[in-house]
Amino acid sequence: MAQVHSETPEVAEGVGTLKILITDRIAPEGIELLREQLPDAHIDLRPGIKPDELKALIGNYSALLVRSETQVTSDVLAEATQLKIVGRAGVGVDNIDTEAATRQSIIVVNSPTGNIIAAAEHSVAMLMALARHIPAATANMRAGKWEKSRFVGVELRNKILGVIGLGKVGMAVARRAQGLEMQTLAFDPYVSAELARKSGVTMMSLDEVIQQADFITLHTSLTNGTRGLLGERELRMMKPRARIINCARGGLVEEEALLKVLNEGHLAGVALDVFSQEPIRDNDTLKQIVAHERVITTPHLGASTEEAQVGVSTDVAEQVISVLRGGFPRASVNAPLILPETLKVLQPYMTLLEKMGRLYTQLQPGPLKKIELTYNGEVASYDLRPLQAALIKGLLETISDAHVNMINAQVLAKERGLEIVEQKSTTPAEFANQVTLRVIGDDETNSSLTHDERIDALTGTVMQGEPRVVRVGRYWTEFVPEGHILFCRNLDRPGMIGQVGTILGKAGVNIRLMGVGKPRSTGTPKPTDPALMVISVDDAISQWALKEISETGDIFGVKVVNL
Repeated sequence: MAQVHSETPEVAEGVGTLKILITDRIAPEGIELLREQLPDAHIDLRPGIKPDELKALIGNYSALLVRSETQVTSDVLAEATQLKIVGRAGVGVDNIDTEAATRQSIIVVNSPTGNIIAAAEHSVAMLMALARHIPAATANMRAGKWEKSRFVGVELRNKILGVIGLGKVGMAVARRAQGLEMQTLAFDPYVSAELARKSGVTMMSLDEVIQQADFITLHTSLTNGTRGLLGERELRMMKPRARIINCARGGLVEEEALLKVLNEGHLAGVALDVFSQEPIRDNDTLKQIVAHERVITTPHLGASTEEAQVGVSTDVAEQVISVLRGGFPRASVNAPLILPETLKVLQPYMTLLEKMGRLYTQLQPGPLKKIELTYNGEVASYDLRPLQAALIKGLLETISDAHVNMINAQVLAKERGLEIVEQKSTTPAEFANQVTLRVIGDDETNSSLTHDERIDALTGTVMQGEPRVVRVGRYWTEFVPEGHILFCRNLDRPGMIGQVGTILGKAGVNIRLMGVGKPRSTGTPKPTDPALMVISVDDAISQWALKEISETGDIFGVKVVNL
């Protein structure tokens, strides 16, 4: 079973052992999931690890799990020679250098939905605490005082809430504010006015929201474009005695400008859960803001609920498990985002294409120059980048030591001179949904092969959620691409299957499935016509048995693949 350690591991744990490093405190449910799904993995818990220690250790690990404390810098990633994935148990990835990770083909994932409700509820709690002076009144009573007149608040009913960033958290806050009978305005350049209107939210420009709102709540990520989004200009545009809530990201509000307008009495109050420096150590501006009488603060508690911690922990653990098993994550920050409902549809096709790639390189070894992928049916209407990455993974990982993922698939294909061309049609072909892989060119490699021997195409489909290959070269057949499979051509006449079955029985090899594929033809079959025998077996076939099958005289082109 998976080993969980809390101290620095010795570097010799066994060649090939998966090693997972967790450097921040995450919910134990996520660790338990890793332990159950990756029983042979070595899991090390090192909360509070120093940057130099992390740099020294990271080269031994395949996966790194963090929250907001660990800084995954380019210097750290430069030492991460074995790292396949960095998982952030939370929404933001401000503490991870995603550009450096992308350059090194390291997948970065987060949990964009695990703490939506927790973050929204915390924002509403800060909103109400700010409106009614609850923290200051509590401190006043603890000091033995009873000064009711100092803490006259305002009602939220009929007030205007300005939501900056109408994503999942922003929308959740807007809906809760509407339950408090507040009017909701919003600014988000990526959300349509019609979509907002259906939720009872009025979209406006940033300046209009700032000028009209009684309360402004921030729910946008921190980027070069949003850093300092509320500067001195914007803060002075706000209504006198307006209030700000920021439970999104430190740095969205210019802190020096904020302190200045607070000291001037322009704002009635500010509620902050996030800061440009966390924890606050040597930032004098932040220290003055936190100590200000009109500011209430919490130490980045937006996602700190029991339910959210479990949610983000298990969510990221599931994605780490998927990547370490050779699959793809559902919430990659530096690769195409696959929505859960889309992933559910595409996953069996991703498996199919990876298996088709592995099948082709074993059946027809040789240089790869150009591949044409043709999609037919409803599957063609989806974002097919994950499928192409899965194919490249199947093609390259069987003939090289490359670790292929959605980030580096195109780069690795280009490095090997492999061109992939896609054709899509929502019109069904032989099957309602199917994918055809066709290898183009390189006549020199195939010049010694006859038309029957040359395998230049594979076609596959998904039946009842299970990948099936339905064509190999010119032969139409049907089999599940997994395990050991024997392929051989034979003359289309009685007794061929019996000959092969007898030899396999003598070798102690159990046949799981057997089928015969024939070329699609309109003419009358002849005994001399070739057929393709496809036999799935439970065990590897010994060389003497393969040789005996080849020497029967009527059976030829014997090949075994292992998928």
